[in-house]
Amino acid sequence: MRVWFGSNGIDNRGGPRPRPVRGLRRPLVALVALTAAGVLAAGCGSSGSGSSSGSGNSGGGGIYGGGTTPSTGAQSGVATVTAASSKLGMVLVDGSGRTLYLFEKDQPNQSACSGACAAAWPIDQSSGTPTAGSGVKASLLGTISRGDGTTQVAYNGHPLYYYAGDSGPGQQNGQGIDAFGAKWFVVTPAGGADTGA
Repeated sequence: MRVWFGSNGIDNRGGPRPRPVRGLRRPLVALVALTAAGVLAAGCGSSGSGSSSGSGNSGGGGIYGGGTTPSTGAQSGVATVTAASSKLGMVLVDGSGRTLYLFEKDQPNQSACSGACAAAWPIDQSSGTPTAGSGVKASLLGTISRGDGTTQVAYNGHPLYYYAGDSGPGQQNGQGIDAFGAKWFVVTPAGGADTGA
């Protein structure tokens, strides 16, 4: 049976003409827009915040590869400091094998590096008392409180840093660099600067 509608809006079966659904398109468009915005926000916020042992391992993708980059930002774990053999002899590294440095301008248990300096030389940050690994004297290992409220690992009174120019474990590209008012050196297990070439 063919259905038709008269001018009064009643079909030939005696029922009213169905009303078109109005206003459905706008909420649907809004829902799609909100979903797209949520996906974009999630993508922008997922640059990574992984960390394994200190701020030298936290942050997004960047120079350290594997989703870990030195940063003075968020820290999710307790730092580990250990000694490792290198071309300069035994030096301090973090739990991932990344070289740690001291800054000759620092005073005992006080950092002289912040702002642009800390961007180039990210601090070794810890969320608690750092762990002494193999070859490290636990009695020399501690922390200092920085002006921004973060906790930086220190060894024999020297605040410890990473170098942004090191792209991975075992690299020592920061050795002997004169920057931000003094030189930077790798740290020996005895707690001093290794000034070797």
